[in-house]
Amino acid sequence: MSIAERSTGTRAAILDAAEALFADRGFAGTSVRDIVRDSDSSPPSLYHFFGSKENLLVELVADRYESYCDGLETHLEAATTAFEVCKLLIDFVLTNMSQQPNTAKFLFSIMFGPQQDIPKGPLRELLVRWELIVHKRLVDVAPEAPEVRVVFARTMLNGLITPPVLLFLTSGITTFPTNLSTCFALRVADVLTDHHPVCALPSFAVDAERAD
Repeated sequence: MSIAERSTGTRAAILDAAEALFADRGFAGTSVRDIVRDSDSSPPSLYHFFGSKENLLVELVADRYESYCDGLETHLEAATTAFEVCKLLIDFVLTNMSQQPNTAKFLFSIMFGPQQDIPKGPLRELLVRWELIVHKRLVDVAPEAPEVRVVFARTMLNGLITPPVLLFLTSGITTFPTNLSTCFALRVADVLTDHHPVCALPSFAVDAERAD
């Protein structure tokens, strides 16, 4: 094995160990000593690749979340209606929790869990991507829907997804009613065309989108 291959392997091992530990103990409850022990590496190696535990967290989120969002974007390409966008999104989240529980637990704990002691700025910019993906797909399939309704629908989706995610994080539950995504998606899709009032909450995702 070449030096470059060993270096790549060590970096990957550190990321894998950190993901498992952060998922199990949280960021604050995991030490550099824990990570290097479980990755069979050393503190100098961790600092060489990442500089600090905080930078390691940001790079780990970037690596795992990029794969997660790439998969979501591909999954939503099949949608042709707002209902399908919403249903496919919820199905994707629930399936991901079941098939990749460690990665899901890590990412969701960062997205939905306590935010103390983590680098908020860089993570906020990373974690907004899924909202922009959903927003764009809703606009694509329902171009006649007013912007405020698209934003409200996205907000509703976020709120409806949160309870299953919290059940997964707190109780390890990965099995939900088979019609859950259909029920949620029907309600959210209606928001784009019904006559009930809606409001747009302040959103970093919208700000980022406008900046583009």
